Amino acid sequence: MSSIPAEAARVRDPGLPLRRRLLALRECVLHFAPYGFRATWHHLVVAAGIPVRLADDPAALVRAVDELEEARQLWRTEAMAFASRRLREKAAGRRQPRRDDAWRSCWALAFCPDPETHPRERLAAVVRRLIMVYRSGGGPADVCPACGTRRAALPCPACGACPLGARPLAAPAHGLPWELIWHRAVRRETTVGGGDIDQFRVEFTPASTDGRFGVFQLYVRGTALGDATTTALLPHLGTVRALCDTAESAGSRGPEPLVLGDTFDHLDVTLETDERDMIFEFATRSAWGEPPAWAPWPGRRLRRVARRSEVIRAWREAEPLLRRFGQVS
Repeated sequence: MSSIPAEAARVRDPGLPLRRRLLALRECVLHFAPYGFRATWHHLVVAAGIPVRLADDPAALVRAVDELEEARQLWRTEAMAFASRRLREKAAGRRQPRRDDAWRSCWALAFCPDPETHPRERLAAVVRRLIMVYRSGGGPADVCPACGTRRAALPCPACGACPLGARPLAAPAHGLPWELIWHRAVRRETTVGGGDIDQFRVEFTPASTDGRFGVFQLYVRGTALGDATTTALLPHLGTVRALCDTAESAGSRGPEPLVLGDTFDHLDVTLETDERDMIFEFATRSAWGEPPAWAPWPGRRLRRVARRSEVIRAWREAEPLLRRFGQVS
C-alpha cells in the first residue's frame, strides 16, 4: 500500500490522467478518514467542489488533498509525540499504554454513519478540536467532541458524529446512494427539492446567478435518472408538473414513451400507470456517447415503481421552493 505523501503527489500531478488522480485521492482518504471513509469523502467532494466531470475543475482535486493533508499533519504531529512518549515510558518499565490513550488507535476520530451528515467546518479545525478534547479526557458525555453541541442521542443531531468506541451505525435508508456520492453527484448546500429519494424525489441545484440554470435531478426508488449536467429549470418544471397531473388522473394507461428533457436524453423511458402506481422503465440509449456513470448498462432495462401519492407529494413540496429561482411561472 502506498503512503499518503506518494498518493498526494499523484493527486497534484497534472501529467497523470484525471481518473488516476481521483483514485490517488481515494487512497489518501483510505489512509486518513476522521469521519469514516464515506463521510470524509463526501465532505471533501462538497468542500472542494469536486465536479462529476473532473475536467470541469481539475484543481478541485488539489483543494481536496490540501485540506486532507492539513488535517492529517495535526494528527501526525500528535501521533509522533505519543510515540516518543511511549518510548520513554517503555524505557522506564511501563509496557502497557494508559487507558486514556485508547482513542489514539481508533480508526475514525468522529465516525459519521450518514455520509451526508458530518461537521461542515474545515477538517483541520475539527481534528484540532477532537485532539484537544480527547487529550484532556474526553469532555462531558452529553457534549459532542466534534462540534461542541449538547446531545441527548447518538449520532449527534447537529453534526452526525458518534463518540469514540460507539458501535458503527448503518447509514440511513433514505440517504443519497453511495454510488452517487462516489461519483460526486452530491447535493450541495443550495440544493432544494421535495419527496423522498427512496420513493420519488425532485431536486434542483442552481448554478447561475439568477437560478434559472442548474442541475435538475429526479430519483425513482433510489435511482437517479438525470446526468448531472447544467440545464434550464423552467422546461423541467413543466415536465414534472405534467407527471403530477398524470398521477392525479384516475385510470390506467401506457406504457407510453416519456420525454423528460435534455438532462435525461441518455435514457429511453416509458411510463405506465395503474390505479395506485406509476411504473417507470428505462434503459441507456445504445448510441449515446457518454452517459453518467450511474446509468444502467446499454440494453439493460430497469423498472422502478412509485406510488402516485409520492409523485404528487414530491411535486407539491418542491414547487414553492423552485418558484423562487428566476421568473418561474
